[in-house]
Amino acid sequence: MNKTKTILLNKTNRLIIFLIFFLFSATTNAQELKRVRKFGKNKGHLKMFLYKPASLNKNAPAPMVVMLHGCLQCASKAASQTGWNKLADEYGFYVLYPQQRATNNPEKCFRWYKRKHTNKNRGENASIKSMVDFMKKNYSIDSSKVFITGLSAGAAMGVIMMADYPETFNAGAIFAGGAYKSGNGYITAVMAMLGWRVKSAEKWGKIVRKQNPNYTGEYPRMIIYQGNSDWVVNRRNGIELMKQWTSLHKLGTTPTTTIKQFASVKDIEKNIYTNNAGKNVILFYKVNKLNHALLINPGKCKYEGGRRGFFSKDKNYNSTLFTAYDFGLIPTPSITGKTEVEANEKNLTFSVPLNSNSTYKWTVPNTCEIIKNDNSNSITLNWNNSSGNIDVTEIEANGCVKQFHTLVVKVK
Repeated sequence: MNKTKTILLNKTNRLIIFLIFFLFSATTNAQELKRVRKFGKNKGHLKMFLYKPASLNKNAPAPMVVMLHGCLQCASKAASQTGWNKLADEYGFYVLYPQQRATNNPEKCFRWYKRKHTNKNRGENASIKSMVDFMKKNYSIDSSKVFITGLSAGAAMGVIMMADYPETFNAGAIFAGGAYKSGNGYITAVMAMLGWRVKSAEKWGKIVRKQNPNYTGEYPRMIIYQGNSDWVVNRRNGIELMKQWTSLHKLGTTPTTTIKQFASVKDIEKNIYTNNAGKNVILFYKVNKLNHALLINPGKCKYEGGRRGFFSKDKNYNSTLFTAYDFGLIPTPSITGKTEVEANEKNLTFSVPLNSNSTYKWTVPNTCEIIKNDNSNSITLNWNNSSGNIDVTEIEANGCVKQFHTLVVKVK
């Protein structure tokens, strides 16, 4: 009897210690974010949280990222799962975290499917705009570098913000979202999530233009991530969003460039839409074997990031880091070399910055003849008669991996 009682007490003690540790960890994570209670008109009855890194340059305006969580999440959960604060610490920018209230929606979903919250200057979109305006008024924000991103319902609300306030955002990254006003009530919202809301690019674009009939500026750059196996938000939604934004940028729906196995990840296809000025205004990442989740690459190395959870999947790809590259927030690891070559051109050299303690793994088209490859920061090739891609991975002395952006080489 005493032995049984001792075992039960030990288990109880361990449970109490675990709960204390869990609560302390949760409190510590929450303390990273500052709650702002009075930020202006709050038509949507949302909460505002802010992350301000200590590394900010007080004498220069800093960029800002608006991060919108998904259903069943909160600001601190989105912060820990995505790793945006880690990048903010290193590169010096603010992160704004709007948070839904359970009194608005029991699952804490942003209400992207109701007209009250989609039409400009109303409901939840008006609250988020108030938060952005508060930041600009009270902190040194670079207004030309305000970005927005989100997952699922947060992604859908991100599209709403870009559509309603195009002059406010430089670019947005939408993970498992959908076209603006693809849902105008519960029934149409479900239809959209199933992939049944299909329109022409022009019709989708017209819906956005109605919100800003006098706007003549450029719409924000759009970055789309869509899992091909998403059972919550059908992959058709990524296509419809792409169509809508190509209309706004006056482009066709055929990508300028398609990169298979982008950044050496076999399941990621990157589609690039370039305007007449040579600017990449839409990036559409189609991801095989991805359900309703963020792409992460957990670890302690500099280029790793993201935390495992219900809405994340380890694809050896830190999507937050690559989004920061696409935003232009941080320097992009790029390969130097010719992007247009003659058929069968000889002695072409491609290189990346040298780190003497690193080794480099190059991947080139099978039909290219390798003249020099000694695991260094450069490679020399004889090209073939067709276009192809070049990738390189840097393995640092500590074993950490840095993946460079895929270089597309086209034959003239």
